[in-house]
Amino acid sequence: MFALKTIHLEKKVSNENQIILLFDLNSSCPCLYPMLYTMKFLRFQSISTQHADLIAIKFWYEFWHEKFSTSFCESFYSTSYNFEIIQGEIDNFIVYLENNKKVDSNLIRLRNTDHTNYTTIGHRIRSFLKFYNFLIDEYLSIQSQPQLTLKEIQKIKENLNKYMTIKKKIINNFSKANKTIKSEINHNFKSMNQEMIKGLCCNGLY
Repeated sequence: MFALKTIHLEKKVSNENQIILLFDLNSSCPCLYPMLYTMKFLRFQSISTQHADLIAIKFWYEFWHEKFSTSFCESFYSTSYNFEIIQGEIDNFIVYLENNKKVDSNLIRLRNTDHTNYTTIGHRIRSFLKFYNFLIDEYLSIQSQPQLTLKEIQKIKENLNKYMTIKKKIINNFSKANKTIKSEINHNFKSMNQEMIKGLCCNGLY
């Protein structure tokens, strides 16, 4: 369904005269938002960094397609860049990775995870959050969200940043000998106050 392909460039537009793009194999075209992310940011990174970050994004696209039978690009664009749809699936995505890339809508662990490498999962989520932050910078703006005021956009960004700070703290605690991801998710959801939850829902602005 999705695959990474290395593109060799005639002119130097990256550090190594090549870039990696995420392709949708059904359309044989690059996925739009990862392509923009590569062209605006990742192309200045090493090939190994590009590959590591895009593997995480590939897993996100596979997760999204398996769960919703459509591409993430289509979902994000058709909802006019609604960040709630991403926010509501990040923890499901984490459990998807924990369950060896099996969709689990009820957040129930499918099997024993003694051999799950939480360090690797942590790297994947950090890479995905960089992509998520790119989307926020690009599409949470007056130009992309003309129905919002600058003050509303700033407030939404503030709440999203609070959420990502919490999520990064969880990720930093991941290890094979530590708690499972699911127990961390449950604990930290309970620790969020109503104001933060309301903010993450963007106060019904979308």
